[in-house]
Amino acid sequence: MDDSDDGHSDAPTEDLDPFALNPGHYFELLDRTSVAESYLAIALGGSPVLSRHPELQALYEEACEKLAALYHAVAQFEETWK
Repeated sequence: MDDSDDGHSDAPTEDLDPFALNPGHYFELLDRTSVAESYLAIALGGSPVLSRHPELQALYEEACEKLAALYHAVAQFEETWK
């Protein structure tokens, strides 16, 4: 084994920017938003507490609507489909 390889790349540090975007990030956000929508419906949608308290039901529905709006907004970016 060659001990001269320390595992570091010679690539410039600006290429390693953790906040750099690529088209995959858009689709990833779209996918994760879909997962969040599904989880919200599964985890909270059938709660009897929501059916007894209209103000909580309204907040739940607002959360669902906001996630749906996020999904549709991300889908509008051309980068999402590259």
